[in-house]
Amino acid sequence: MKLEKSDLQLETIVTRIREGELDLQPNFQRGEIWDTKRRQRLIDTILREWYVPAIHIVVDSNGEEVVLDGQQRLAAIRDFFSDEVKIDGTIEPHDESIANLDGCKYSALPPAVRKAVNRFVLPIITLSDYRAQEPNELFFRLNQAYNLTPPEKRNALHGPARDQVKQLVSKLTTEGLLDSSKIGFSNGRLAYDDIIARTCVALEFGSLQKHINNNVVEEFYRGKPFSDATIDGVMVAGRELHTQIQNVQSKLRFNKGTLQTWLIYCYWAPLFATPLPGNLLADFEADRASVKNGNSPASSMHAPAIAEILRQYDDRASYRVTDVSSVRIRDLAIHLYSQSRFHTTERYGSGILLGKLQQDPDTAQSAIANYVEESAWGAAIRDSEDES
Repeated sequence: MKLEKSDLQLETIVTRIREGELDLQPNFQRGEIWDTKRRQRLIDTILREWYVPAIHIVVDSNGEEVVLDGQQRLAAIRDFFSDEVKIDGTIEPHDESIANLDGCKYSALPPAVRKAVNRFVLPIITLSDYRAQEPNELFFRLNQAYNLTPPEKRNALHGPARDQVKQLVSKLTTEGLLDSSKIGFSNGRLAYDDIIARTCVALEFGSLQKHINNNVVEEFYRGKPFSDATIDGVMVAGRELHTQIQNVQSKLRFNKGTLQTWLIYCYWAPLFATPLPGNLLADFEADRASVKNGNSPASSMHAPAIAEILRQYDDRASYRVTDVSSVRIRDLAIHLYSQSRFHTTERYGSGILLGKLQQDPDTAQSAIANYVEESAWGAAIRDSEDES
């Protein structure tokens, strides 16, 4: 197979598409599937004069040129030249000159900008003299997409928040907390970075009542650094959780959601009241295992209530980490367990809820869910100024 590289200006490419000299829809191609946002990001890339990956073209047996790889890019460019795609001037990182073009179509571009777009060069790879199966095999290999996880995508964003998260992960790994043999999973696909980033965002908000999805974390990565209080708080929480883990005799198996929950609890609970009971995690996990095996929690006069609290924790343990209700219920379950098992200080009237659960454990699911919705649970995790 012969491959030749050339560079073509966008104006030339669009003309060839319009005149039917370049086929965007050979039989092996999928349909045009890019949404408006992806098209606008490509146009934004062109306006910034950044790099756009090469387009692969095949010269078929009739001498016609068909697109092997790059259909979506070329379709987006064609549609922009036809005024079917508007410029989004809000795409990060902010660029004042592009922001001034927000909502602008190709035909309305200032002459200098339109000329720059017309002359933007795309690298073209043309395939000829090939065996029958070779172009399709190349297409298959070019499109074996390795879908990046949200933390892997964020890792490409250069900024102080990303660097702070990476440093925290490194320190907590060195100190022994972030160790797959201790917490039950590795940092594959940057799982640790994701947990630490979300924990940092929660501490910045000072609340568990904020929905922390991937877009929220990305905004922090594009913005200012996390505060010193947040960075110090995560380190302190990590060390406290590491101490708790060292007292656990059985093998722990956190997931991303439950590890984040314990990190945040180890942050706010000692600030609110007294130091955490040294065996809180150990007893919590031992009783949790007992309940899973159909047995009663050990050493407690309120075993039925504790069993139901642990079941609510387990019920929410597999939920997505971004689910606000699940985040708050997991946090509350640890607090209720600590309050019942170790007589630690109540918060937001949690003693009343605990009393109800001790009297009627069977109402735990509805009682806890209603309490989370009606109370201010998780509203403040930095201090106790709003306590009543």
